[in-house]
Amino acid sequence: MDNKRLLFLIKKVSPKYLAALYLVFVLAMGLFVASIALQPQKTRIAERTRQLKQEQQKVALVENFVLAHQDAEQYLTELQQALGRAETALPDSLNVSAFLAQLEKDAQASGVKLTNVKPSVVTDRLGYRELPIEVSVEGSFAATMSFLKKLEDGARFSAPAAFLIQQKQNILATRLNLQIFCYGISPRPAASVAAPGPQVR
Repeated sequence: MDNKRLLFLIKKVSPKYLAALYLVFVLAMGLFVASIALQPQKTRIAERTRQLKQEQQKVALVENFVLAHQDAEQYLTELQQALGRAETALPDSLNVSAFLAQLEKDAQASGVKLTNVKPSVVTDRLGYRELPIEVSVEGSFAATMSFLKKLEDGARFSAPAAFLIQQKQNILATRLNLQIFCYGISPRPAASVAAPGPQVR
């Protein structure tokens, strides 16, 4: 379509329609420009709204904590005691001698005879170490149950992997395969540094 034909068609259109078309075009352009200009504002408002919700959640957590622990000193004392029990149950070193001393003490208090204690090889796990220990005791049924109860309720965490109970005359011979644990992994030996060889020039 050439320019003359286009001009002819435009002249035949009523001026009212042209004015309306012009207004629609101006409004559309205005809305388009406004949406481009306001989009960053909408993004910032959405980000601020998200941050406000996060802060409100944090404040609610603090308020709930304060309501649940109104006596802060008592709560800190209880927390320190719990941390102390956790460190005793899972220390940062195996400290086998202390565990064996407690084992001997529990055996004497229960009335059983500790006949054999045989530590095995330490195994490194993911972030902790475990040490299997074979423990053999002899005593009456009641004394054996008392010893097992003390072992279960002991401050040091130990897991029984297996046990075997045999009756010998009027006593029970019990063999336990225990595991004790500690945080950390076994220290690696330092790599030996080789002596430098003769330099070639």
